[in-house]
Amino acid sequence: MARKSYIDAFDPEGKSLTICEKCGICLQQCPVMKMEKAESQAEIGCLLRGEETERVLNECTFCFNCNRYCPQGLRPYALIMERAVEKNRRTGKGLPPYIDYQLTGKTDSCIFWDVYASESAEEKAILDKWSIVPPKSPEVLFIGCIGRQIPYGTEHSRMFEGLPKYAPRNACCGELAYRYGDYQAFTETVERTREMLERLDTERLVCYCGSCANYLGNIWPNYHGVKLPFEIVSAWEWLWEKYQNGEITVERPINRKAVLTDSCYSSELGDGFLDAVRGLHRAVGMEVVELENNRFNNLTCGMVSVLRNNYDLREGVKETKKKMAQVLSTEVGDLNCYCPGCYIQLRGAAQKSNIQIHYGLEEILWAFGDEYPVPLEERAAKQTDLFIEKLKASFTA
Repeated sequence: MARKSYIDAFDPEGKSLTICEKCGICLQQCPVMKMEKAESQAEIGCLLRGEETERVLNECTFCFNCNRYCPQGLRPYALIMERAVEKNRRTGKGLPPYIDYQLTGKTDSCIFWDVYASESAEEKAILDKWSIVPPKSPEVLFIGCIGRQIPYGTEHSRMFEGLPKYAPRNACCGELAYRYGDYQAFTETVERTREMLERLDTERLVCYCGSCANYLGNIWPNYHGVKLPFEIVSAWEWLWEKYQNGEITVERPINRKAVLTDSCYSSELGDGFLDAVRGLHRAVGMEVVELENNRFNNLTCGMVSVLRNNYDLREGVKETKKKMAQVLSTEVGDLNCYCPGCYIQLRGAAQKSNIQIHYGLEEILWAFGDEYPVPLEERAAKQTDLFIEKLKASFTA
C-alpha cells in the first residue's frame, strides 16, 4: 500500500518512533552540520517531538547522506523532510508558483512541457514515438523529464540502438515534487507514471537519468511502498556493464582532468552506481579529480535547499557557493556533472568562474561514438529563461 507522508518512510519496518535511540549519529556525520554529540541528541529529540530545532531545519540541505549512518536502519532524511514541510505550512503560503512550475503534470503548464513545445518538429515527432508502448523486450530505456529535452541524440544513439525507448511526456519519477515537499503531487505523479510503466513487458528498465533510477528503484518501493514488476538500473551502470563485457569501445578519447561532482541521490544508489560513473569517466581517458566532499559525504548543488525558509532561493545560492568553492580549490578548469539537476544548478556559477561545465552522460556517449547535435546546454539555457520569467511573474503578481 502506498504511503501518505514522509514520516511513513522514517521507520521502514512500521514500528513506533521509539525505535530511534536518539544517539544523534546521523547529525554528527552530516557533512554540512557536523554536530557534537550533545547538540545532535538535542536536535534529534526536537525532530522526533515535532518541535522547532536550533539548526537542522535552518541548515539541512536535504540530501540523503544521513540515512547511511543510522545504526537502526531508519531514514532520518524522511523525518527531517516531514518537519521541514510542517514548518513551511505553519509559516508560509504553500509552494510558490516558481516551484509548482517545475513539477511535471501538477498544472497545465510546467517548465519541461514548455521546453518540449519549443523543440523542432523532428524532435516532437520523436517524443510522439516514445509515447507509444514498445513491443516486448528484455530491456527498455526510460527517458525522463531532462532526457526528453534532447531527444534527437538519444533516438539516434548507437549505444542505445538496441533498446526500445519509452518516454510519455507526462511520465515522471516525481523527484522534484518529493524533494520540494509536495507529497500529494508526488503521490499523484507516482500513480500516473506507474500506470504507464506497468504496461511495459520487460525484465529490466534502464533509466537514462540516475535520479529516475533512484526514485523508480528505491524511493518508490522503499519509501513510498510502490514497487514496479521489473528490475531498475541506471544508464551509467548499464553502459559500464557493456564496457566491461567488451560490447562497446572508446572511439574518441577525452584526455583531460575533470572534477567530478556527486549528486544527492548517489548515496542512495550506492557503490555500484558511484563506481560505474567513475569507471566510465576513466575508461574514456579522463583523470577524475575528487572534491573534498564526495561519494557518501558529498555536498549538494543547492537546488532543493530552497525548501528552507519557505522556498527562499537565496538558501540554494548559499549551498551552490559551498560546492563551487571546493571546485575552485582543485584548480582544475573542467567540471563534470552526471546529474542533470546539478548541471542546471551549477552552470551559471561555473561559467562566472571560467569553469567549463559538462553534462557527463553526453560526454561519455560522445566518447563511445554518439552525437548530440542539440546539447543539454542549449535546453538548459531555455529552461533557465522560462524559470526566470515565472519567477518575475510571481513577484510582480
